[in-house]
Amino acid sequence: MSDRVIGPLRNARQPLFDGLRRVQHAAISVQADAPGCAEALALALDYLAHEFMPNSRAEEFTLYPAVDGVVGSRGATDVMAVQHGAIGEMVEDLMKVVGAASESGSIATYARLMVPLLHGLYAAIRTHLEAEDAVYLALLDEHLSESQVRVIVENLERVSAGSAAPR
Repeated sequence: MSDRVIGPLRNARQPLFDGLRRVQHAAISVQADAPGCAEALALALDYLAHEFMPNSRAEEFTLYPAVDGVVGSRGATDVMAVQHGAIGEMVEDLMKVVGAASESGSIATYARLMVPLLHGLYAAIRTHLEAEDAVYLALLDEHLSESQVRVIVENLERVSAGSAAPR
């Protein structure tokens, strides 16, 4: 089934899917103790802290209220907000482990902690994004106008930019 009006929102979300490759690459690099694994970790953390998490916060103020409005029930999207919280905690855990590895000068020493976190984040985020696309975007496509979708996209970008962690 093709999109009726939701295309701009789907396009705006594509970088979230693309960024997942950084998380997957970091997991593979750390597990193999490959040269450049520190850079791969930095790129994965950049995606998580500066792209995925700010977008998640923005969704809670833009996308989710729109879905609640279409469904006619406040809180219909609460489970997804809870997932944001759980993913955020995993990101914080990863940041702590990467920080400890950086202080010690040995990523390999902390690989047994990093690899499961990276694989877990990849799986959780991919599943989360695909569920939003399959259910929420389809629902909004059926019920919203082009101008309503445009407002959601603009607000997502604005709120996401305002809630990003400093680099």
